[in-house]
Amino acid sequence: MIRSLKHTSRAIHAAPVGVALAIFAAGAASAHEKCKMSWETPAADTKYGQQLALDVGDVPGHQVRIIEIHRVYPNDKPNCEGLKRVESWTRLYTDYTAGNGRAWGYAVTTLENGDKIFGEFNGVSQTVVAPDGAKKITNEGTITWTGGTGKYLGVRGLEWDHTIAEPDKGLNQVRSEAEYWFDK
Repeated sequence: MIRSLKHTSRAIHAAPVGVALAIFAAGAASAHEKCKMSWETPAADTKYGQQLALDVGDVPGHQVRIIEIHRVYPNDKPNCEGLKRVESWTRLYTDYTAGNGRAWGYAVTTLENGDKIFGEFNGVSQTVVAPDGAKKITNEGTITWTGGTGKYLGVRGLEWDHTIAEPDKGLNQVRSEAEYWFDK
């Protein structure tokens, strides 16, 4: 009886260690499967589409807007699956007072094979007015990749965007970094 208790005791102590090692190994394996990318999209490759702005009426300069931004990627680098992006559409809402406030919405990116990646955007904007009256908006935002089509059906990821915009001039350029993986 004493001998079997020793073996049972060792097994009880070994099981949590084994589970911890398995979790660590799984985490390490999935970390190796993440793809990291970075890119810049110049203003020449970005166009504003539809826009609608409504004055809220509570304080001067408070507007809610719906905006559509279209980007193309003529010189894109291939991603980890060897595919290049063709275009992306971001459709977002803004709640700005004097050009400052939050923005949120949705993004759809199309790859050269026709697959799409979907994401949800959240960001905060700050507007600075130059002495000549020109408005320059800086937006810091995150796109959470929520899925897609084809190969990207189970894609998940995070994209960080730093955008500089001058909507009165039609200028919008972004510097981005992303890290993504696939749910199994």
